Amino acid sequence: MTELYPLLRGRSEVKGVLGSGGDATKICDVNGCRYYLWMNKLEAWDVTSHLDRGALVLEGERGKGFAPVRSWTASPPYVHARVVSEVDEYARWLHRQVGSSLRGKTVLLGFSGGKDSVATLLILLALRERINFKLRVMYVYMPYIESPRNIEFVERVSAKLDVKIEVVEAPRRTLKTILKWKGMPRRGYRFCTAYKAMPMKKVRRADKSVIEVVGDRLTESPKRLQRLSKAAAHRVILVGRTFRPTYILTLADVVNITRRSGLVHPDYLKGLPRVACTLCPFKTLYEFNNLDPLEDNDLIERILHKMWSKWYNWTSYEVFREQHLWRFSAIAAKPLLYAKQLLASRGGERAVSARSVAEAYKQVWLQGIDAPLLNDPWEAAEITLSALKSPGKMIVLPWEKL
Repeated sequence: MTELYPLLRGRSEVKGVLGSGGDATKICDVNGCRYYLWMNKLEAWDVTSHLDRGALVLEGERGKGFAPVRSWTASPPYVHARVVSEVDEYARWLHRQVGSSLRGKTVLLGFSGGKDSVATLLILLALRERINFKLRVMYVYMPYIESPRNIEFVERVSAKLDVKIEVVEAPRRTLKTILKWKGMPRRGYRFCTAYKAMPMKKVRRADKSVIEVVGDRLTESPKRLQRLSKAAAHRVILVGRTFRPTYILTLADVVNITRRSGLVHPDYLKGLPRVACTLCPFKTLYEFNNLDPLEDNDLIERILHKMWSKWYNWTSYEVFREQHLWRFSAIAAKPLLYAKQLLASRGGERAVSARSVAEAYKQVWLQGIDAPLLNDPWEAAEITLSALKSPGKMIVLPWEKL
């Protein structure tokens, strides 16, 4: 599941969209979508004509090769519009919505360094100038599977915005033990998420008056759209102890806010669509090009070799590493690899390169998105929700009536 990025002609004209998830990338325009399977870190092949009910299913002597391409790349539509003209103006609007409810409270933000958390932090700082509340910002570092360079970026944000960001480390010894005995986080077993959330939960349990900020947005993924659609329909931003100040913002909003601050995470400028741990199982294969250094590469190599010998030894260790098969359970990885092998033996159709896909994502950050500004912030949510009635529509322009 993925968020769509625009393919821009200039800064304002959308000629298509792209999104990546699992080991697939889809590229869509007015004529429909093409689906590409990453055969390796450098090249993805067009598998659109091979899909059967959204999946790549190929028969071979050793059974079926399988890759759930469409479910990997499922996405809400890309809404080409902006809610925010200036951060201060949006903060004034939020003040009118929730000002009395935040006054005197402690507001807790879990900061990741990604576009949504940077934009959210900037908006909260502007909002705090109008409402007297205590802002607490926490960043949770995952030893071993995350590059220390992420901490360097968090420190740069802290210094530039003159705001304290608490850097909390997940329990190093516990994490090392889990990695040694259970292997890397993978789809269906992403234990790292619990450790990322644990410090925030601890603060909430200790102080029942704390209001937690959640930076999810409607158009990030189908699950988030579904989960947030009720709140959007009822036009609520603060429910109980959960504050979602940015969930109605568009991609154009968070990209432009983050770019103006000069605090764009280096991963975006490498052409990655998201900021995550260096060894995140939800990264697409091409995203493992040019990884930032880890603190203990030898440890990770030993863990990966142990995983391979225990669960993945039906292929060579070299292929296991090149394909980063640890991201998937062994049960899912085997038919995926076989699908790629069958496809390779039969010859591919059109291909896209990792460089071209990375450049498409990167371009958004280099130039920004000049999308139409909506009159009412809630209008973006209305447009997004109305798009649910038009399944398959990938690009929504604000002047179109769905």
